[in-house]
Amino acid sequence: MGYEKISITLPEDIFKEVKELAEKREIKLSHLVAKALADEIRKSKEEAFLQCINKIFDDPEVAEEQRLMAKDIADSTDVEELPW
Repeated sequence: MGYEKISITLPEDIFKEVKELAEKREIKLSHLVAKALADEIRKSKEEAFLQCINKIFDDPEVAEEQRLMAKDIADSTDVEELPW
């Protein structure tokens, strides 16, 4: 994996806290920043994925199909069979 250098400007208080956190964790500042950015990218992708799923279930036909399927499962399941 290759690396690229970037230059960023941070408010002084955030810089101090990030630097202290990196020192406390005994990792390089660049590693901490890269991890934070990777976490933010992962979160963004997860949110986009959930939005796609929610959009699908906003479809009235899909919602009705899910409702009917849940009803069929509930009607055919003996409560005594459930593990809880």
